[in-house]
Amino acid sequence: MGTFARFTFRPAFLGWLSVLLLITTPAYASIHEDIRRYAEDHVRELVSLQPEDKLEINAANIDTRVQLTECLGKLTADIRGSGEVRRNTHVYLQCHEQPGWELFVPVRIKILKPVVTAADPIARNTLLQNQHLTIDYQDEVLIRGDVFSDVNDLLGSRSKRDLRPGQPIRSSQLCVVCKGDKVSIVAQTGGLTVNTDGIAKEDGSFNDNVRVSNLNSGRVISAQVLGAGQVKVNL
Repeated sequence: MGTFARFTFRPAFLGWLSVLLLITTPAYASIHEDIRRYAEDHVRELVSLQPEDKLEINAANIDTRVQLTECLGKLTADIRGSGEVRRNTHVYLQCHEQPGWELFVPVRIKILKPVVTAADPIARNTLLQNQHLTIDYQDEVLIRGDVFSDVNDLLGSRSKRDLRPGQPIRSSQLCVVCKGDKVSIVAQTGGLTVNTDGIAKEDGSFNDNVRVSNLNSGRVISAQVLGAGQVKVNL
């Protein structure tokens, strides 16, 4: 990514270039780095995150051949155009003094979201426990499909195929209720909830409807998978 600047000259200062920043260090390399951080901090304040998200912000290096000194006046930063922060954003910095200066700093943003992955290779038909699972933070633009952010949601499920470390575990890769499993049937009618036992007649993942045999009545019913070993039916 490149960085470009546009400078405004005043007649009384022809032939003199002064780029200024609100810092006190005389070291040019340090001043360039402070400008980068200023742009990053501005973007950081504008990005909306969920509590569990992580944010990576990286401003482009500024050409060190441009001599930078401190800005003694008012320094402002904004996003031109719609003002919307995008994955690749240019921050417009302006020093409001005479002769004044303008600088655009490209900033790259990544929002990382937690996803459940395999801690180690997991073989097909493994009953998933805590030691099999971990949380990775991955770029949100690369996340596709029905992934999970909480390890507890997957405990007690079985893998329907081999799972590789670092790859998000998806609902389609799991048997949350497996054929032949004993399950708890949660029956709801109005404000009343009744629990009984049953046997799953087919495999199902989260929110799937599966056939279940009620052990008390012997009837085969259709029920929705809530979690490992638990299904729900509305009466």
